[in-house]
Amino acid sequence: MTVSTSPAGAPPAARRTLLGRALESATHRSVPVLVVLAIIWAIFYSQSSAYLSFQNLTNLTLQIVTTAILALGVVFVLLVGEIDLSSAVLSGVCAAVAAGLVVNSGLPLAVGIAAAVLTGMAVTFVEAQVIMFGVPSLIVTLGGMVILQGLILVVLPPEFTISVAATPFAKIASTTIPAGLSYALAAAGTAAFAAYRLFQHRERVSTGSAASPAAVVVPSLVLGAALLGGVFTLTRQRGLPMPLLILAVMLLVAWYATTQTRYGIHLYAVGGDREAAQRAGIPVRRMVLYSFLVLGACAAVAGMVDASRQLGVSVTSGSGPLMLNAIAAAVVGGTSLFGGRGSIWSALLGALVIGSISNGVQLLGLSTEVQYFATGSVLIVAVAADVVLARGSLLPGRR
Repeated sequence: MTVSTSPAGAPPAARRTLLGRALESATHRSVPVLVVLAIIWAIFYSQSSAYLSFQNLTNLTLQIVTTAILALGVVFVLLVGEIDLSSAVLSGVCAAVAAGLVVNSGLPLAVGIAAAVLTGMAVTFVEAQVIMFGVPSLIVTLGGMVILQGLILVVLPPEFTISVAATPFAKIASTTIPAGLSYALAAAGTAAFAAYRLFQHRERVSTGSAASPAAVVVPSLVLGAALLGGVFTLTRQRGLPMPLLILAVMLLVAWYATTQTRYGIHLYAVGGDREAAQRAGIPVRRMVLYSFLVLGACAAVAGMVDASRQLGVSVTSGSGPLMLNAIAAAVVGGTSLFGGRGSIWSALLGALVIGSISNGVQLLGLSTEVQYFATGSVLIVAVAADVVLARGSLLPGRR
């Protein structure tokens, strides 16, 4: 992304130009991801018609929630040109804190949730301070991961496990939204999006720019069809699962913050060119700190949702392939490892790609090696494409 960064006091038109370039880049990068996702679905559906059944699609969406929430936080860190390897283990620590307070200490669920989020943000605050001191984020978060693996042993009780079954904590994942309310929420979301597009259309017309009503109608119809179709599919079982609503709210809040606020302009500017952002008066160090704080909050929410689904917290919480899957989801979804390019929707799209492979392998009873081969190959191809986009050429650069 070519950054012509505007200072904090720049005219709104200048800020919209920079943001428009970032959004245009994100949109173009999403198309290949959707094509890859369609190919994956077609391949697994050809092997088993149950792959696209209502029940399996519901299972797929529930399986990707934890990865998508964590990947959302990773996207914020990648956008400023940093990386984090500790957030998966941090999610386990935060879940252990929340479960300990709610289950073992008998405190209200709201207190446990607040404590978990504050814990996640406190840990990433410390990591960000070390990173801003000059230590590479790769090393800081790698060391943080090892420290957190020891910390979860301290937080957990002597039996190293906390069961949340039949407790308020379990309701996070077990609660469902009735079909009627789910359709109402989908309709409200579509109406809000249509109103936003209409506002943009009128703003362009008022400035004399060429604008077609189709730019309002077509995206609104596509979004409405997608939301209503999703609700129809996901409410065929018991209702819309609460974790999906949590993910949707987080994505919408993150979308607004990154596309409709000065914070979003600064976020992309810092990731695109830190020196230019610094000269433009953007607080680079503060933006890096904010990104890690967002990651800490996302890690806490991801950990609690996963613990509620698994009905417990243990030393294995946050371990396994979760960290790799979250980073892979962000990158495969279209967020650049080099900073400054990507979208918060990368978290959802990438998680769908990674989760679809895993779900298909499990459904067909294939070996775990197939899942690892496929996931690794998709990640390598995505990073290679990112390198080509960053370099602007298929030819390797001179050394």
